[in-house]
Amino acid sequence: MKIILLIMIGFSLGLANVVLDKKTGLMWQDTVANRSIQKSWSGAKKYCQDLKLVGHSDWFLPTHEQLQTITDKSRYNPAIDKRFKNTISSGYWSSSPRVSYSNGAWYIYFEYGNSNNDYKTNDYYVRCARAGQSDTLNFEKLVSTLIIDELEAIEKPSEELKLMRGEFESTKEFQVRVKKTKQKQRQEVRAYKKKYAEVKRSAKSKALKKALEMTWGKPLLSGLKYDADNGYFVANISFEKKSKFHKKVAIKVPRKSARAFKQGFSRLEPEAVFGYDGKSIALKDIRIPYKGKHYVALFTDLSIDDTRVAVNLKNDFSVDNSISSSVTIASNGMEHFDTSKLRDFNVLDRLLKKSKSVKKDNKKWLFVVGIEKYDYTDNISYARRSATMFKKVMMKKLGVKESHTFTMLDEKASQARIKTNLKKMLRRVKSGDTIYFYYNGHGVLIPSLNNEPFMLASDSEPDYISDEKFFSLQNIYSQLSNSKASKVVAVIDSCFSGVTDGKAVLKGVAATKMVAKRVTLG
Repeated sequence: MKIILLIMIGFSLGLANVVLDKKTGLMWQDTVANRSIQKSWSGAKKYCQDLKLVGHSDWFLPTHEQLQTITDKSRYNPAIDKRFKNTISSGYWSSSPRVSYSNGAWYIYFEYGNSNNDYKTNDYYVRCARAGQSDTLNFEKLVSTLIIDELEAIEKPSEELKLMRGEFESTKEFQVRVKKTKQKQRQEVRAYKKKYAEVKRSAKSKALKKALEMTWGKPLLSGLKYDADNGYFVANISFEKKSKFHKKVAIKVPRKSARAFKQGFSRLEPEAVFGYDGKSIALKDIRIPYKGKHYVALFTDLSIDDTRVAVNLKNDFSVDNSISSSVTIASNGMEHFDTSKLRDFNVLDRLLKKSKSVKKDNKKWLFVVGIEKYDYTDNISYARRSATMFKKVMMKKLGVKESHTFTMLDEKASQARIKTNLKKMLRRVKSGDTIYFYYNGHGVLIPSLNNEPFMLASDSEPDYISDEKFFSLQNIYSQLSNSKASKVVAVIDSCFSGVTDGKAVLKGVAATKMVAKRVTLG
């Protein structure tokens, strides 16, 4: 009795006419209707919406991703989880449309458990589901299945071929035929292995692309409104298959182009750009192509009346390098930049343009580092612009000469460049000179070094930054103060919280709390 009870819990055979999957939280329809009813794609969606079964009326047509979770490729005809009793070895509609072709949608062919797509007007079988409507359900299995589908589609030579000597065939003739057949088989096997290797090299990237198409779908714009004071459109953006993804975006369009931009609104087709570095996939940008240009959509939490808060959303998915890739979906993360007190992003540029320049001063030096893009950790919003604006202000209002300025931005703010340029500048500084030092980028406190603060170069790994003592702020301050300069002004625009995007910059280390610390110069 104990064993039977455990089996019942494990397989979750709860109610007649349904199968409850505790791993995904989905309840599946399993009735005779699943063997008889065929519908078009829209008809299948309506059938599930209207379905009333075991006291529930909140049924829906499952996504392709969800339908994949009940396939079982160790079985055949049908290739479905053995708990299901009512299945035809044919196609079953999913709710996932084809992104690249609006008249098509995805289905699962349950004879083998493979994925395919067809016109929405064609009829296929229907199986409904309810509860646990997760957008990110079993992404790993979906990618792995698509890779297998790609590889299994390669035509494979016969594993075994039996030849029989004909009644009127001599022994010599038969031996010649066997030899030729062996040669042909070897050629076919070599060709198969070559093709398999070629497909295998590209299978993962194709599978990831197809999986993103199935789970995200096409980005959709709606509710476009223009803020003429700030030069931004604000619109709603969503994805076909991301039911919980509903954001507002700000699209910077010059006022002279805004009217025509809105008139062509119905024809705008936003593009979701995903980056892939061999290990991970990330949503990089949402772009709107218009008249040969690409306008970047910046995520915003505010309405048309207040567009000064910008949000960059990254949604990262981590991928194993092996062909049987282990894929997980990270939580949505956002870098939040609050400029709500600014009435205009370009106000500083205009004020600086109107201001008077001061005479150039040979005794002033400027060292500027601004890093938005990092190789090994999350990026920062607006660090490059802040550094560039700081340089402009210092040159125009304090008279710093261009030849006395050292500027490193993004990838040019590497460990080697920062070290080399700082040494170059300090060697040229003379007695009585003034140094202005500006840094805008990630700051890291090292717990093992009594929360010693370090600045992070663009190519530095946060986990190993403590090995580079040069980038300790104490060392930077010491080098500046020990120079021949009579005066040093250092501006460090970094929070040193140890957190970016709600996660610790240092792996395996909790976010550090910033406390006041006495710094000794000289």
